Amino acid sequence: MRLLLVGAFPYPHHQGSQVYFQEQAIALRAAGAEVELLTYASGTPPSRNDPDRWRVLDGFEHRKTPSWTAPASLDSGPGWGRPLADLGLLTTLRDAIASKMLQGAPYDAALTHNAEACLIGVLSGLARHEPRIPLVYCVHTLMENEISAYYKLLNSKDFTPSLGMHRKRFARFRTSLRRALDHGGGTLDRFLASRIDAWIALTHSSECVMRQFSDRPGELIPPPIPDPRHRSIPLDPVAVANTHGLDDRGFYLYSGNLDGYQELELLAGASHLRGLDPARPKIVLASHDPAVLASDLVRRAGMEARLVGSDAEMLSLLAAARASLVTRRAAGGFPIKLVNSLAVGTPPISFLGREWGLIDGENARLAGRDRPAAALAEAIESLDRSPELATRLGEGARALYEANHRPQPAAERTLALIRQIAAPR
Repeated sequence: MRLLLVGAFPYPHHQGSQVYFQEQAIALRAAGAEVELLTYASGTPPSRNDPDRWRVLDGFEHRKTPSWTAPASLDSGPGWGRPLADLGLLTTLRDAIASKMLQGAPYDAALTHNAEACLIGVLSGLARHEPRIPLVYCVHTLMENEISAYYKLLNSKDFTPSLGMHRKRFARFRTSLRRALDHGGGTLDRFLASRIDAWIALTHSSECVMRQFSDRPGELIPPPIPDPRHRSIPLDPVAVANTHGLDDRGFYLYSGNLDGYQELELLAGASHLRGLDPARPKIVLASHDPAVLASDLVRRAGMEARLVGSDAEMLSLLAAARASLVTRRAAGGFPIKLVNSLAVGTPPISFLGREWGLIDGENARLAGRDRPAAALAEAIESLDRSPELATRLGEGARALYEANHRPQPAAERTLALIRQIAAPR
């Protein structure tokens, strides 16, 4: 089976969307599929010292957009460079399809990663080719919940309106604009659901939306990652934590992006409410982004920052943490940092439960959403008081990884779905 994975993002890169894209590709190839990649031209190849470098770069034909269309920023979310990058993706996709047709070896399906890539797949006319190429939508998130979250202007309570606009009037404008953006995102979700041949949802809410608005086959397949306990070079959590000046199980860890979608101000609020006490575990933000070291948010809230150089280093820190911190409240996406936490047996503290298969007291600590900062602080404090509870929840977290996130079952279910829609060759 010949598959084309299309990602509307730079690749390779450490962010969650790219990691899911990468691990799906590796799992499908291991299951016997011929896999090609198509992404934006820009990317950040792992350093030569990164033990995972070979997994990212070797063994795939990687088609890239023209370099002059590549976005200047590697950040996720909307940006001024995205329309040009998407135009480059559209033309490159059409070229890839035509090339395969001329070779007499057309793709059996195209798996599009995120809404932009799916829309580009629709616009490229995949379904109109002979033989037609089925379009599979891998639903990274729900646009109805995502678009407005990226605009800090709409979410910052501290923003002071300019141009003489009264604060209350600006608040009404901000609410109206957020609703308009979310409505537009929901319209896009429904449009894509009606134009595809199959879909893969990562979360409960995405599955519900796709089942409601699509009459095509689909599956809930949470993102897979390889088992960190079976790495060729084993993790060394205690040594890595000590290198960063941290004690084993002596800190809580946020590990991921620093964009507005992550709602890190809630973590800052929880840290402030919890107060500083040297006898209690620290709250640490770790990121591949050097900006974490200069973050005013971290400094003001009494948290600590760590710059991480590789995925193995981040996994080691996660494995050494008492719990991981997942601050996003918007439903639809599945954070890779959460999958990593489950895989290393570190319990997450989260606002969302059923969305990701989390159960409070069994494999996670769940915080209430009505007063988020205070609830997050209380969840952290419950593990301050009981390291034994953290250990028990960690065992449940690992069991959830083994049940839902192993690569081989995910690849087998994905290929079975594609066989339902692929034309006989």
